[in-house]
Amino acid sequence: MVVSKANKLSSVFIYRIKNSTQSSIPSAATVKNRDIAGTSQAVKDLLRSKISSSATDVEEVPLSDQISSLLHVATDSSETTNVLKIPSFNAKKIPIDISLRSKELSRERKERRVYKKNALSRRFEKIFRDSAHKLGTDATFGAFGRVAKEMSVTEYNAMIGVYFELAEKSHDLECALGHIEKAFEVLKTMRDRGFQIEESVYGPVLEYLIDMEMVDEFHSFRDVISDGLVERLGYYEMLLWIQLGDEEKVEELCGGIDGNGDSLTLLQENYLLALCKKEQKDHLQRLFEIIDITKVRSSDLLANIFGYLGKFSLDSVARKFLCELRESDEGVKNVSDLISIYSTCTPNLTVEDAILKFNKMHEELDVMPSSTSYEKLVKYSCDSNEVVTALDVVERMGEAGVIISSDILHSLLHAIDEVLEFTLVRRIHSIMCTKSVKPSSENFRNMIRLCTRIRDFEGAYNMLGNLKNFNLEPNSSMFNCILAGYFREKNVCSALMVVKQMKEAGVKPDSITYGYLINNCNREDTITKYYNEMKQAGVQATKRIYMSLIDAYAASGQFDKAKQVLLDPDVPAKYQNELKSELISALASHGKRADALSIYEEMKETKCQVDPKSIISLIEYSDSNGDLNTLVQLADDLQDDNSWIDGFFRMILFTVRNRKSSNVLDLLKRNKVRLSKKDIHVEYHFDEVFWAIAETEPTDVKLGMALLRYIKEELGFVPSRKCLDFLLHACVNAKDMTNGLLVWKEYQSAALPCNVLSFLRMYQVLLAAGDLEGAKTLVTKIPKEDKDVQHVIEESQIVYSQTLEKKKLKKKRIVFPAK
Repeated sequence: MVVSKANKLSSVFIYRIKNSTQSSIPSAATVKNRDIAGTSQAVKDLLRSKISSSATDVEEVPLSDQISSLLHVATDSSETTNVLKIPSFNAKKIPIDISLRSKELSRERKERRVYKKNALSRRFEKIFRDSAHKLGTDATFGAFGRVAKEMSVTEYNAMIGVYFELAEKSHDLECALGHIEKAFEVLKTMRDRGFQIEESVYGPVLEYLIDMEMVDEFHSFRDVISDGLVERLGYYEMLLWIQLGDEEKVEELCGGIDGNGDSLTLLQENYLLALCKKEQKDHLQRLFEIIDITKVRSSDLLANIFGYLGKFSLDSVARKFLCELRESDEGVKNVSDLISIYSTCTPNLTVEDAILKFNKMHEELDVMPSSTSYEKLVKYSCDSNEVVTALDVVERMGEAGVIISSDILHSLLHAIDEVLEFTLVRRIHSIMCTKSVKPSSENFRNMIRLCTRIRDFEGAYNMLGNLKNFNLEPNSSMFNCILAGYFREKNVCSALMVVKQMKEAGVKPDSITYGYLINNCNREDTITKYYNEMKQAGVQATKRIYMSLIDAYAASGQFDKAKQVLLDPDVPAKYQNELKSELISALASHGKRADALSIYEEMKETKCQVDPKSIISLIEYSDSNGDLNTLVQLADDLQDDNSWIDGFFRMILFTVRNRKSSNVLDLLKRNKVRLSKKDIHVEYHFDEVFWAIAETEPTDVKLGMALLRYIKEELGFVPSRKCLDFLLHACVNAKDMTNGLLVWKEYQSAALPCNVLSFLRMYQVLLAAGDLEGAKTLVTKIPKEDKDVQHVIEESQIVYSQTLEKKKLKKKRIVFPAK
């Protein structure tokens, strides 16, 4: 019998369920003060109180007072006991730190989970999260519980999402189970009120319980949501027994899958889906022998079956199934798509090999590739950064008479952005002009933007002219891309001409247009001119406009004006924190770091949220005499890992460039745990540090070698080629042959074959250190077909021979002083 890891808590949990006389509701987050379908009146009132733009600043009023005054709920303990009071768990006897386990087991689950949330649920989540942060979850739960009967399904879903998020992030089992129980209360209330519980809501919770192996809790949740969902819940039940390794239970469920009947039942299909997801080879091998693939109705299950077959290269089974589907009236429609899935899931294949396999299987089965199978192939190539190959596939589509959709163009354009091969946009435009293509306005906007990235403004205008060929009209976003491109090139005259062309084409400038114009002003009068012009045109000032005003005033040296933007009565209160963050960045980047730091400290004291980019700006623009302790605190204030990594390494660069490197290793060792996280990629940042070491005078090779040892021994990383190249360059500057030879050996240890650049750098190390014989031997191993390589060798001999001559003359003067 399988026992839950949280079995000591399960009895408490079940007792709470059985003895619950009234459903409870967890808290929720923020919604704007406008009518949105599906929002209860009570919650609308609550949200209006949150974002009210009256004379009193909302941020100045404690959140507890806002909720209490609205809902007439006192947070004082002397008040009436809340009907939604939840008993706390006692997990002290369970010595388990669930943080690491939860993150490891749920990382894959979180990557594949997609929440379909509208703006309402996101705002509702925000107010609930803010409330829970300031009041605590229990007090917030009680406050929102007062309006429970008037809440909508959207609000309930948002609340469950917040509780689940809090449980995932919790480092403490007792705290995590407290959040889970509140989510359970919400689900129970939704069921009692007759609301439909969607899989996007209950699915992540069940997966979390499965990952944490909480069997009793899983069954409690399943019982609450089981109405009408028995078949789908079979999927999660199979996942549970697989996770627990209970072969007896798995075999029992598999026994219900057979080849009888006209088709597989939904429950049987869900069992099979779970087996494919968890790659249960033994069970699947047996089931594939008895099931009739033509009886599978679910396209999702078919895709997973062929994905599994491809991953394990089960070619004979795949071909058998495809032949059976080809002979079926319904199945033949899916054959081409399934071939695409199978060929792109096969491991150890290059993109070209996968495409050859795709073509070969279509020929063998005498099936024409479908538009959707081509689309999958294009996306697969783009995801593999093989954009040129993807373009070849698209051209083949056009030749076959298949319509190239806007989704395919979107995949191509996104991939070009990722690999930075912006010139390929011309080939896409050429395909559009000669093949059967259905582009969207967004496709054209992206192509115009990519043209400006390669300074091809003529090509961008040609694309604007081609819009009419596809029955599309130019819009402001397309012109804005050209406008931004000219401003990026500091070509103000051409940028202003774009605005004129917009008006001539009947396209009205929008807030983004005016944002670019204001942001690129360097005089107060032109800033005022464009702002007034915008208001006269009836364009609503947005957050972006106010940020542009702050940046423009700061860039023109009008720092007081930049600060006054926040005092404008037209600026909504909800923008204040973001505008203050923008002001911090603007002041820091224009030499007013002390003022920026003062504003940051004020925001921190009042517990206002600061944009991480602003904190990073305070670190980046520190002067050489800046206090390192202040930078350390700023980096520690960054909460999310990506922002922290960025800020932390900017601080490390500051210490290297300002000769405070004695603290570098201490800082790295202090943050070893955070730097070692699997989902944090720090290699690029270490490359930057080695580059800074190489370029800083005097070059601190000793620090570089210590950093190399730290990466290898403490973090367990294999040093990158760039890291070793920069360190070897540092040895050249420091004329340090001893460490240069050690770095040379590291190439072999890291299984990095030495290339021409590596040889040239090592050659320079030997020359600079005076080892002419060693340099003479090494230079014979350097390929010299490239004229640039020959030139570098010749210049190195000249530069370092002159250095050696100067050294000799200096020694002679010392040994033979003049009389």
